Amino acid sequence: MLIYPQVASVDVCGPLEPFGLANFLTGRRLYAPVTASVDGGAVAVAGGFLTLQPTCSCADLTERIDLLLVAGGPGCFAAAEDARLLSWIRRLEPRCARMGSVCTGSTVLLASGVTHGHQVATHWLEAMRLNTEASFSARVAADAIFLNSGKFWTSAGMLAGIDLALAVIEADHGRQLAVDIARFMVMVMRRQGGQSQFSSQLMAEATEDPRIRRVQRYIWENPRADLSMARLARWAAMSERSLGRRFKAVTRSTLSRYIEDVHLSLARRLLETSQQSMQAVADHAGFGTTATLRRVFQRRLGVSPSRYRASFGTGNAEADHGIAENAALRMDLESVVNGKSVW
Repeated sequence: MLIYPQVASVDVCGPLEPFGLANFLTGRRLYAPVTASVDGGAVAVAGGFLTLQPTCSCADLTERIDLLLVAGGPGCFAAAEDARLLSWIRRLEPRCARMGSVCTGSTVLLASGVTHGHQVATHWLEAMRLNTEASFSARVAADAIFLNSGKFWTSAGMLAGIDLALAVIEADHGRQLAVDIARFMVMVMRRQGGQSQFSSQLMAEATEDPRIRRVQRYIWENPRADLSMARLARWAAMSERSLGRRFKAVTRSTLSRYIEDVHLSLARRLLETSQQSMQAVADHAGFGTTATLRRVFQRRLGVSPSRYRASFGTGNAEADHGIAENAALRMDLESVVNGKSVW
């Protein structure tokens, strides 16, 4: 894992943990995870609560590298302009069987030029920024949790780096080991849907125009009301045409899309935190019917409302039901604790 000043600690430790657990659960040295900085010096993480002492410098890395990941964090923008760091990435790339990034580490990879011709995943907010730059927009997979393109493995924001690590382990050693690691970490083996389900695309507070902000607040507070263009235009004391044009200019979203975003956000929250019926969720979120609720979830998130609740609802201790289908696949924790593998 390549690190630099103001890196996010979870972007470093999160993805490395599954590789360490692969060794622990099997009792074999399948991976040799290390961290590296340009000069081998200690690196302060974003937030200042921790200093990471890397295993080695870039110059001390082995000749053959199976996987090199670039961590993300607030320091990625300075790192993307660090000539020494970018030079090392370009020098190391031919020695890497696989290369990639976690979260906004993709910004550093893109700056190095090594990913030319490949798409990358990144944090949803950074994807929004990169998509405004013509040179990068076609190369960013804005909704992917993780992405494998050729030799490059990249992940979305922060904890998605763990999803990427599990996918790499599954590719290397099969699904069962990856499932065991996911269960040991008490997490879903593979999350359903893309990262748009986690991102706040609504930006209700992002506008300085009080008329648009008033419309946004009204939509949030009255999701079941008449939200037609005519009604909202009267509420904003604007013509329908002016409201539509101004709303898009300020929010970068059409009014109809914003309303759907609000309905979707409210429905997600209800599915995550309550056991209300699907009809009640559809009604309270403003969708009206379960058919509309299902249709929007499938189109926007790629999952059904019931599957979303199974994965993220607070009443479900184990979201990935496939993990529990066969008792023979469960880890023998006593053997694990004693240093023996059941895999």
